[in-house]
Amino acid sequence: MLSAQENHGGGDQVYLRPEVKMEPLICGWYAWSHLIAPAQLALHITYRILPLMQSFVANPAVHIAASSDPKMYGGPFMSLGEQDIAQVKQLIERTKLDCASLIQFAQDLKALDAMLQDKATGYSLNEYYASLPPSLQGLVELLYDINHRPNIRLFEGLMYADRMTDAVQEMRISLERDADRHFFMSTPRLAQKGTLIKKMRFDDPRLDRLAAMRVQAASFRDIASAFDIAEADLPDFREFFTSAAPRRNGEAGYGGEQVRMRYFGHACVLFQTADTAVLFDPFVSTEHGPDQRYTIADLPDFIDYVVLTHSHQDHFNAEMLIQLRSRIGRIIVPTSNSGNIADPAIKQTLLELGFERIDVLDAFDEVALPEGKIVSLPFTGEHADLSIYSKQAIALTLKGNKFMFLIDSDGRDAVLYRRLMRLIGPVDALFIGMECHGAPLTWLYEPLLGKPVNRRNNESRRLSGADCARAQNILDEVKAARVFVYAMGQEPWMKFIMGLEYEPDSIQLVESTRFVEQCNSQGTPAERLYCSKEVLFPPKAAARHGG
Repeated sequence: MLSAQENHGGGDQVYLRPEVKMEPLICGWYAWSHLIAPAQLALHITYRILPLMQSFVANPAVHIAASSDPKMYGGPFMSLGEQDIAQVKQLIERTKLDCASLIQFAQDLKALDAMLQDKATGYSLNEYYASLPPSLQGLVELLYDINHRPNIRLFEGLMYADRMTDAVQEMRISLERDADRHFFMSTPRLAQKGTLIKKMRFDDPRLDRLAAMRVQAASFRDIASAFDIAEADLPDFREFFTSAAPRRNGEAGYGGEQVRMRYFGHACVLFQTADTAVLFDPFVSTEHGPDQRYTIADLPDFIDYVVLTHSHQDHFNAEMLIQLRSRIGRIIVPTSNSGNIADPAIKQTLLELGFERIDVLDAFDEVALPEGKIVSLPFTGEHADLSIYSKQAIALTLKGNKFMFLIDSDGRDAVLYRRLMRLIGPVDALFIGMECHGAPLTWLYEPLLGKPVNRRNNESRRLSGADCARAQNILDEVKAARVFVYAMGQEPWMKFIMGLEYEPDSIQLVESTRFVEQCNSQGTPAERLYCSKEVLFPPKAAARHGG
């Protein structure tokens, strides 16, 4: 609680409390890439979110029982109680009203796809345009693939241009601790004491002002006025702020001669030289914990480049990106399979979040850096065999050091890495994710599928990375001098977004431990990263092969 002096106007210059969460919401649900993109939102609302809320209202006891079982965490059960039924009912009705056009779009899109799969057998598709429902007119192209199977291409940009999600974008500001955050796909964020839910677009510049107060003091009265906080509500709003400056672990900036690598947890890695800061897949803790973690306050005040490797929720995090927006120079993303419902364009999503300086890379495109470069590379796996282009591995060169990020590559085809090494050259450090037994296809993508998938096929198509054998196949080709296993999703602040918590004998830990031990026994230093790590890499003469 605040002191009497703070609550009554003393200490007008304040910081945002570290534990404050700034959650973007869509229709009351935690916003991730598939809810920010209008077409994907329509399908999730219609075929996942509304049915889930209706199931809770119809039989809350089932959800309450399941959500109390730790083994069911991450499943399709709302972590709410009977006292929340009334609010959920209200959210259902509000969603039906606010999303009526999106629901109609989703239903018409599914119907059109089913009809084409049934009737379109190779004859021209031109006749079908005249019978398109109003919700789809001007938004789709009907086409065949080279095997004469019908498909629908969406014009994503036009759906964004229609501002179809403006009415359902909100920000939720709370003091909710990481341990108390409900799994993002199973439970909406309801109004409760101590939270502020404000209808506002995600690109609202007021969010930049609020986020900046994590590291820079500003006037409490000014920020309260900017957010239109009524006089009677000022004491409650004041609870989000403190007069204490944020705690930082060393200097966030860096001016040394070496390359400084800082690991912020999961897939978030920062590289700094005196001239450049490059940040991968930002998802960091805002609050301090008993471990030696870095927090958002430990990021530099200006980040020259943010690299997003793909749009899965643990790598593309809208909550974090919005808070870092004013501190980012350019943001680097992979191209997408344009118009494919399973592959929303990351660039379009970022534009919706208020970003403007976005570089979209095809495989092998390069971005020049002071004393280095970023190269986009292909990676296979972790997307359940869907035709998704918006994923990239990365080769980063800084001061002659080469770092290779293979993200969640599955390593099924070792020859791919042999071919890549002909272009990339020797690697000083390899980063690889080893969540080797990921969730099945439907866990993430079910609302987008045109037809149901049987259990056998669903279980076979998983969001998986490499196991020990496949990681070793990669290393045999890459021959990195050092190996970091990362992106295992075990940091405390990641639980609500990952939907998993490993046991000591979980296959993901067993396989990654085996790989690390195998590397070390072969003379290649290796470790599995967790929470935080700092390493300094001395400058090297640039290699002729691969830059």
